[in-house]
Amino acid sequence: MSSSISSSDASPGWGRCLAACFGALALGAALIAILMVLVDPYDSGRFGALGIVGVNDRNPWTANASRARDPQFDSAILGNSTGQLIEPARLDQATGKRFVQLVAPGADPRGDLAILDFFARHHQTIRALVVSVDQPWCSTVLSPRPQDPFPYWLYEGGPLRYLGNLFTWAALDRSFQRIAITRGARQRVRPDGYWNYEELWPPGVKHPVVAEPAKTAPFTGKVADSFPYAAMLAAAVGKLPRDVSVVLMMPPTFYTAVPVPGSRDAAAHAACREAYRSIISGRANSNLIDYRLDNALTRDPANFTDLVHYRATIARKIEQGIAASLRAGEAAEISF
Repeated sequence: MSSSISSSDASPGWGRCLAACFGALALGAALIAILMVLVDPYDSGRFGALGIVGVNDRNPWTANASRARDPQFDSAILGNSTGQLIEPARLDQATGKRFVQLVAPGADPRGDLAILDFFARHHQTIRALVVSVDQPWCSTVLSPRPQDPFPYWLYEGGPLRYLGNLFTWAALDRSFQRIAITRGARQRVRPDGYWNYEELWPPGVKHPVVAEPAKTAPFTGKVADSFPYAAMLAAAVGKLPRDVSVVLMMPPTFYTAVPVPGSRDAAAHAACREAYRSIISGRANSNLIDYRLDNALTRDPANFTDLVHYRATIARKIEQGIAASLRAGEAAEISF
């Protein structure tokens, strides 16, 4: 005896199974969407019906969305990690403004510009901007943006684009973090964004190696490079009212990374500096400060954790220079 089950007999069972499977997936997606709308995991301001204040996010790339729209701040520090040690509270005390730290370590300058635009859209009044213009800002080539991992969707676009990027484990984790804040199980990270990386590398533990700078051939030509990030920053600053003070700070490096005078690198740095100087030209209480010098401070390895990250002794000097510039503009006396 033999028996068989025809495809017509089996299809109703398979159909019900598939319908149940897709129904469960759809229900799960709907529940996640509802959770994201209620919690707003990155505190972007697009959603958030529960009224949770702040984030417990330790990643500046995403945590800066919450800080950049915080109404208690009227001024911002932007750039790479070379601006991280500038302490907002010290600038507040010296200038009477309210600074928030919005640096994005390791980000392409376009990520910093996205944060700047987000900050500007969420503040009717901006009093000052400080931008750490380090070597990536002097690049003459733009990397393809599709290869850039920075979360532009968090700072650009509307609610639907934002929601479409929330079906991830990272977003779900941020949601639980924010819920934990309401329960008192977690504390929000510092609203002003300051983090002292010397906590990881205390003085004496990590520093660059003293060495003589490499010999370079004299350069007698003219640098004709263009600096696309300077043009982008100029466009962004140009949208701001003229009474917004802007201080562009070219951060110090250990002396072995300072361009040798007379070299092609030195000429390129000077050309980049002038490209950025034009941004603050004619703007009140604004300045460009070039700290990339070979002097006693930058020759002391105790003042650095590596070639580009300085320690507190230098950070305090930079803060003084920024504060002086916000008072006197290009006439400020800079001690370094």
